[in-house]
Amino acid sequence: MVLLKFHGGCQQIGMSCVEIETQERRILLDCGMSPDNNSIPQIDDKNIDAVIVSHAHLDHCGAIPFYKFKKIYCTHPTADLMYLTWKDTLNLTKSFKEEDIQYAMESIETLNYYEEKKISENIKFKFYNAGHILGSASIYLEVDGKKILYTGDINEGPSRTLLPADTDIDEIDVLIIESTYGSPLDIKPSRKTLEKQLIEEISETIENGGKVIIPVFAIGRAQEILLIINNYMRSGKLKNVPIYTDGSLIHATSVYLSYVNWLNPKVKNMIESGINPFGDVKKADEKLVFNKNEPCIIVSTSGMVQGGPILKYLKLLKDPKNKIILTGYQAEGTLGRALEEGVKEIQPFKNKIPVRGNVVKIEFSAHGDYNSLVRYIKKIPKPEKAIVMHGERYQSLSFAMTIWKTLKIPTYVPVKGTILPI
Repeated sequence: MVLLKFHGGCQQIGMSCVEIETQERRILLDCGMSPDNNSIPQIDDKNIDAVIVSHAHLDHCGAIPFYKFKKIYCTHPTADLMYLTWKDTLNLTKSFKEEDIQYAMESIETLNYYEEKKISENIKFKFYNAGHILGSASIYLEVDGKKILYTGDINEGPSRTLLPADTDIDEIDVLIIESTYGSPLDIKPSRKTLEKQLIEEISETIENGGKVIIPVFAIGRAQEILLIINNYMRSGKLKNVPIYTDGSLIHATSVYLSYVNWLNPKVKNMIESGINPFGDVKKADEKLVFNKNEPCIIVSTSGMVQGGPILKYLKLLKDPKNKIILTGYQAEGTLGRALEEGVKEIQPFKNKIPVRGNVVKIEFSAHGDYNSLVRYIKKIPKPEKAIVMHGERYQSLSFAMTIWKTLKIPTYVPVKGTILPI
C-alpha cells in the first residue's frame, strides 16, 4: 500500500509538504515554510530517504535547511535559486545556520525536465515544466505501480519569461493540484490588460514628479516586472526614468540570465542578441533615490513588504506624489496586506510613517487563475482521483467542488495530518 501524508500546504498557502510512504521508502514532495509566521512541517528527517523539490519559493523549499535530509532532487536552476532563498531566510530570521545551507547544497542532485530518476526498485520520477518560475517543475512519480502527478505551482498560460506548463503528460492515477486561485470568483484580467494598467499607474506618478515603489518576490515576479518596464521604455511607451533595484532579486536575475535555454524563446533571443531584457540590475544608490527630486522607479524585495530592503523605501509614502504598487498575493498578517486594506499609518522600524502616497494592487500572479486551472485539468490525462492543496480554505473547497461536479473526478481536500491510502 502507498500512503500520502500531508504535513502542510493544506487549506493554506505555505508550508507545502507531502510525504509518500511505501513499505520500503519515504519520500517528501517539497518541504516549505509558512511565509507569514515562519512555521515549518514537523518531520522526522532520519526516516526520509529523499526530498523532491518543485521550485525555489520559500513556501516549497524554505524548511529544508532545518533538517538533515539524505538526498534532495530538483532542476538545475532550482538548485541555484534555492540557495538564494535560504540565504535570504537566514539573513531575515537567523533560525538556522550557514552550515545548514551548506549541508543541504551538498545533498542536492539536479535533473533536467523529462529526465527519469530511479530512487528504488519501485519508485521513479521525472520533472515536467510547471511554467511558474525559472526551473519550476511538476513532479510525476511511479510508486509501486501508482502514477502520481504533483503539480506544485503551475501556470498554464505563457508569461514574459517562461513557456506555459506542460500538459502532454503520461497516464495519471492520482493528481495533487494547487488551488491558489481555485474559486470561480478568481478570474484574473489578461496579462496584456495587467501590463497596460501597470504602465498607466507608473506613467501617472512619473508625470506628477513622483516615485514608484514596487515590492516584488525575488524569484519570478521581479524578472517579469523588470522585463515589462524595460520593454515599454525601449518602445517609447513609458518615459525613460531611472530604475533602482535592491535585494536578492539582483542575484536571482543573474541566475535567470545564466539559464537562457530554460526561458521563453523570445527572451532567449533578446539575450543572445546582446539585449538585457531586465535592464541594468544593480543595487540602488540610496542617495540618488532619496535626495533627488526627479521621478524614479524602485523595484525591491520582499514581495509582501514583510522584510528586506523594501522597508527602508516606505518612508517615501509620506509624500502624496509617490505610489506603491503591490504586484502579488499579500498574506494575512503582513505589512503588504495592511497596505492593501488601506492602513493610514505603518511602523516598519522604530518610527511610524503616515501613508499619504497612493497604494495600488495589480496582481501579476505566476499561478493560473480559476479558468486556467480548469483548462489544465482538461488538457492532462484524466486522473482516477484528485487532491486539492495550496489554497486558502475557500479556494481549496471551491476548486474541489468544481473538479467533482464539472469534471466528474472524485476529489479530496486534506487537512494537515491527513493520511490517505492510494
